[in-house]
Amino acid sequence: MSGWSEARVAWDLDAGAARRRARAAIFGLVAMAAVGAFTGLVGTLHLLLLRRTAVPASAWELANTLREVGGLVELVLGLLAGVLFLRWISRAVAAASTLELVRGFPWTPTGAVMAFLLPVVNLVQPYKVVRDLHDRLAPDGAPEPAPRPQLDGAGGYRRVEMVHAPRAGAVHHAAIGAWWTLYVGSRVLGWIASSMRDGTVAEFTEARAVFIASDAASIAAALLAVRVVRAIDSRIAERHRRLRHASDEELDGRLVERDLLLRQDFARYRGFEAPL
Repeated sequence: MSGWSEARVAWDLDAGAARRRARAAIFGLVAMAAVGAFTGLVGTLHLLLLRRTAVPASAWELANTLREVGGLVELVLGLLAGVLFLRWISRAVAAASTLELVRGFPWTPTGAVMAFLLPVVNLVQPYKVVRDLHDRLAPDGAPEPAPRPQLDGAGGYRRVEMVHAPRAGAVHHAAIGAWWTLYVGSRVLGWIASSMRDGTVAEFTEARAVFIASDAASIAAALLAVRVVRAIDSRIAERHRRLRHASDEELDGRLVERDLLLRQDFARYRGFEAPL
């Protein structure tokens, strides 16, 4: 194998790995939303019990046990979901770098992961990583191959069915921004609730209310993240499909376009002469 044949093999591997990790990340995010709903319900149970004039000791002990279990499960699933999501980010960035033939992708897998982990930096950079993934994988960034006939007899002997491309997903930048804002907000609210006093009924009620708000933000962030992951995963699949079935001549044309853009970029520097 040589030339574009080797590139197609690499595209197959990267796109397949990105899809598997996307499914794992979605599983982790859905699990986080579920545990967030559970802990939110437990917090609501605490508030309802406090409104009663007489609270059975068994009911209060059950609510406390559920809170402790929910907190432990939330911690474990939070770490698991974070690892799965970052593994997907790393592979998605690697796939985007491989599938971007013209401009190249501005992030490395390591840089994208560190954008989520570095304090202060992770307030803004994760939004930029996901936004760039979404935008740079737009379907029009690769040539649309010619329609392919579906030769399984589905159309009968008088008509040949054509294979139609799946629609690539898309999300608005506002949705991406809302996802990360909600996630950061849920962490901040959780930290505030943990530092609040709960020695009296009023203090305990206020702390529980802030915890419930944190859970609500966490659920919304997880569900938005699922939508974002699915959209980017569908764009990787569509970009892979287009490049995988494009002719060698079309792919060569994309490289020519890349060289022209590079010359235009270098020409902006004074004294630089682009090679002919």
